[in-house]
Amino acid sequence: MNSVPWRTQLAEVDWPTLEHAYGEASDVPGWIEGLADAETVEESLHELWASVLHQGTLYDSTAPAMTSIASLLGARQTADAENTAWLLLMFADAVRDYEQVEVDDAETATLVRSARGSLTGIAALVRPLIADGGPEAAAAALLQAAACTTESAALDTLAARASARPAAQVEQACVAALTTLGVDASAALADGDPGLVMAATLARIAVGGTETADLDALVSGWELAVEVAPCIAFGVGNLPEWLSAVNPEASTRVLAALPTPDEATIAGLVDVVIGSRSNAPAAVRRLLALAALPEAAPEAMIAALRQCPPTPEVCDALVALAERVTTGGTSAVGSSTFDTDARADAALALLRAGDGRWARPMAQALLTNPAARGLMVVTSASGRSALGYTLAREHAPSVTMLVAGIRQALRQKPPADPSRDGAGQLIDLLASWPAEATAGALPEVRELLPVAPKQAAAALAMWGDTVSIDRVHEVSVTGDATMLLALARLTKDLDDFHRVLDADLEYRESEVLAHWPDRTDPRFLDWCRSLVGKKPATSDYERSDQITALRILAAVESDEAATGWPVLRSIIDAGRGPIEEAIGLALDWRAQQLLPPEAHTDLDALLADLVVTGRKDYNGPLVKTSAAAALALLDLGLPLPGAPARIVKVVAGAVTDRWARDVGLRLAERLTAAPAAVRGAVAKKLRSLVDRDERFDSSGDIAVEDERALARLRPILDELETA
Repeated sequence: MNSVPWRTQLAEVDWPTLEHAYGEASDVPGWIEGLADAETVEESLHELWASVLHQGTLYDSTAPAMTSIASLLGARQTADAENTAWLLLMFADAVRDYEQVEVDDAETATLVRSARGSLTGIAALVRPLIADGGPEAAAAALLQAAACTTESAALDTLAARASARPAAQVEQACVAALTTLGVDASAALADGDPGLVMAATLARIAVGGTETADLDALVSGWELAVEVAPCIAFGVGNLPEWLSAVNPEASTRVLAALPTPDEATIAGLVDVVIGSRSNAPAAVRRLLALAALPEAAPEAMIAALRQCPPTPEVCDALVALAERVTTGGTSAVGSSTFDTDARADAALALLRAGDGRWARPMAQALLTNPAARGLMVVTSASGRSALGYTLAREHAPSVTMLVAGIRQALRQKPPADPSRDGAGQLIDLLASWPAEATAGALPEVRELLPVAPKQAAAALAMWGDTVSIDRVHEVSVTGDATMLLALARLTKDLDDFHRVLDADLEYRESEVLAHWPDRTDPRFLDWCRSLVGKKPATSDYERSDQITALRILAAVESDEAATGWPVLRSIIDAGRGPIEEAIGLALDWRAQQLLPPEAHTDLDALLADLVVTGRKDYNGPLVKTSAAAALALLDLGLPLPGAPARIVKVVAGAVTDRWARDVGLRLAERLTAAPAAVRGAVAKKLRSLVDRDERFDSSGDIAVEDERALARLRPILDELETA
């Protein structure tokens, strides 16, 4: 294979018949050619990474592209050998990631097999580089291990370079590759070179080793390991993070034994909590012990513990740590800076845990932080949201001291950067609470009408504050639909409501549908009909508005159900967006006998098809759609279609999906009354999900949501197994 010139190899592929992330792969040869030119290599690397390996995704062009790239690199004709080798390592990493998850469609399985097979050829193509120096030589060594090669030529080349002296990065990579491949590297280690010994130690741990001698060596040689780890494995940003990803058990034991844990060590322990159910308890115990130390930084420990399952001990620690925080801070993401307060982060974690002590640290943050008006709280491992928005989304209850804190925050001077002003979100939070609980905040909200007119006007309307009619009228002269609607809600004048319909209602349709007082108003009903139209809307939020409008129309005139059925059916058939709401409306119409008999039969067949064949979008199968359809069939008293294996796939797909989990759990619960074959197959699959070490994916904090899901799933599984 090495004898084929790289341009010849490139020309042998029929690129226009292949695809990458952005369509036809006919542009791939040009990008690969660009790797040989110093002026185009950077752009070419970016294009190849973004197209044929987009976010670690494999396409039918990926393996042949990587083979051609390896041919170019092995011929030493790339203008940036280091980053070209890095691209190949990314490919090998993507193949490994695919192999670690269950692939249930034939097309993807074929791609993964093709990619795995190509690694052998890639390893052979870059093997000559092992004799060179620099990062590309080390990468070539690591690619031999990634390819799982057993060729004597590869092993001999690795062994020869591993024994070269002075030993450095390339030799360490060779020792690690030999160790990973299960080859005796004792000849290279005979002189006890510390770096090579550590490379072998790390390689054994990376493949799952937990020998006490290796772990003790890692603890005692931690500083050396920090230097060696990036040389023996791809993508090592920091040692604790990498260790927690490749071997959670070893990570827990090592990180707990380090005498002076730093931020990276704490983050590594959190990674164990997030990534491993079995090793999480030990990691949490270590974090709790660190949090109890007098010298522990409360902000850092709150950031760690808020991601842990909210046991009583974790909640107690969060409360104690929050009491030690006296000031806020800032956090930067890229070029953006946010105002933060660890007390608010701790309070949110306590609120989510159902711990009533949440209100005190939250109120303290609002009352004592001079930047409380713009606070952003941590909502996931990598995300922040405005404080008011987050609390409203979490359905935080009103508390007297919290209302006082919000009032004080609203009286603060706004941030110099208007984009950092969270006053509007805090007003929305107030508006989500009963008027009697927030009456004291009326003066602040009224004063903020010029600053946050939409939120303030909507809040005043929610509370029925007729005293503010003149003020709301003043700000509504701009013609904004939200403010016109607020004015109409206060005056209760139908003409004012009709003026709302004359405004630009884009993105405001949901507000109008929710707050229109007279659902029999002919002009309002005509507007609802215009929302429904003749076919499903493009966006999911518009489809949700269509469903609401259809419900309103049919409630006023029963014939509207039959008229609107084609649109509702198309929304259901597509499977996107508000699928539960769409199916729910169809079931309501059916129960009320608003649909003709043929529509009943059509609905039954459509639901069955959604279960059996499913639906897809650009991200893959819409697992929520099939699960929601299955629930609907059970509500109708109909049997679930398809073989038990298909039902298992629907349930498991929904339970493991962050957005469909609730539907999946409800479906699993209903299957306790299913036929024995279905019940047994579903129970077997769910048992494997409960017993596995990997946590469920989540939309927020992985460990917290996983524990919550397990708490719901275990009793369901017990019923399935004993029914």
